[in-house]
Amino acid sequence: MLTMKKILLTILFAVILTGITESQVKVNVFLTNPGLSSGRWKIDVMATVPAGQNWRVGSSNLRIDFTTTPSGAATISSDNPVINPNSNLHSNANYSAMTTTSILGGTAISLNITRLNNCYNLTPGTYKLGEIRFNRVDTTGCITLTFRTNSVFQDSITQMNNPADWTFTNPGSCIRLDYLTGTEGNGSEIPTVFKLYNNYPNPFNPSTSIKYDVPRNTFVNLSVYDILGRLVTNLVSRDMTAGRYDVTWDAKNYASGTYIYKLEAGDFSDVKKMILVK
Repeated sequence: MLTMKKILLTILFAVILTGITESQVKVNVFLTNPGLSSGRWKIDVMATVPAGQNWRVGSSNLRIDFTTTPSGAATISSDNPVINPNSNLHSNANYSAMTTTSILGGTAISLNITRLNNCYNLTPGTYKLGEIRFNRVDTTGCITLTFRTNSVFQDSITQMNNPADWTFTNPGSCIRLDYLTGTEGNGSEIPTVFKLYNNYPNPFNPSTSIKYDVPRNTFVNLSVYDILGRLVTNLVSRDMTAGRYDVTWDAKNYASGTYIYKLEAGDFSDVKKMILVK
């Protein structure tokens, strides 16, 4: 009986510790809303501060690796100042101009926040930090972006560690560089309704592109099922801002056949079929 009580107390203590650890994460960063900005390919850098937390934004360097298919399809556009920066963290009494710089021999880009005086306090919510941009050398190609765990995030003057204090969500797929060709302004045309497009190409081997529209900020789930309705993979499963999106499914490890892809966002749901031929 005493042993059982010890086991239960150990489990309870572990659960409490887990909850404490999770609650200490002050910020999650992610990339969304690809498009064009003054002829350059851009994507928004976003930060979510979870409930119960505050991020006193100190000097930070958010570092992002990139690769392209084909190789060399894009190069870094270093911006000083950053395009569409968060006004609370940029060019004011407390912060100098936010910049982006090419690092690691042009294989990564850094979004830089430099604090001068008092820290601006980001309360729970989702915020746009700014845009990172690339020069498009081959507009038929695509770009894959990956956060570096050695990025520098400071809460006031204290450096935060990954993943205990800050986390990230990578886009996961290679995003097309011709995305939203011809769209200028803020780099994205905001759609007015939810829409799931036919994948292209179809039939395909081994990969295909799936586009979809999100007219408002919401949680989005895009999943692939086999013909029997069994879940094959989740392509997207996270909160997203309004915009037009494009995700690639690489099916090289899957068998030929008919697959169903389903978009769920808010009260919207739609399904379409695609055919993998090997």
